[in-house]
Amino acid sequence: MTDDLTILGSRGWAVVTSLTLAPDPAAVRQARCFARTCCAAARLEPSALDTVVLLTSEAVTNAFVHGRSDARLTVTIVGNWVLVEVGDDNSRHPRPVDVDDEALDGRGLLLVSGLANKWGVRDEPIGKTVWFEVRSAERALPG
Repeated sequence: MTDDLTILGSRGWAVVTSLTLAPDPAAVRQARCFARTCCAAARLEPSALDTVVLLTSEAVTNAFVHGRSDARLTVTIVGNWVLVEVGDDNSRHPRPVDVDDEALDGRGLLLVSGLANKWGVRDEPIGKTVWFEVRSAERALPG
């Protein structure tokens, strides 16, 4: 299910779009396409769009692997800022791990902390939400 909400306020406009994804490997591709569509519609620069898509993929994958639940994905675009929030039902916060150079996984949190302008974790009544912000160099303007 997708919900779109456009908010007008004293700081300009915001577009908030949400999607709930079942824990299925194909849903990670759906999350990437969803994030790409949101950013492209807002006319964000390609490098910011690619960063949002990559980090969304990492956050949704982690929600499935560690949260063991649906992933609640919300993309909010305000001007040239993108806020992505991914909620799951597990209240345990992600933490950095020592990465084995030979390992195929374990780098998601390093990517988020290295590429996002800001990121964090918010406790929810059930589970948590991992969020990150990415700034586009070019200003996004509505339609």
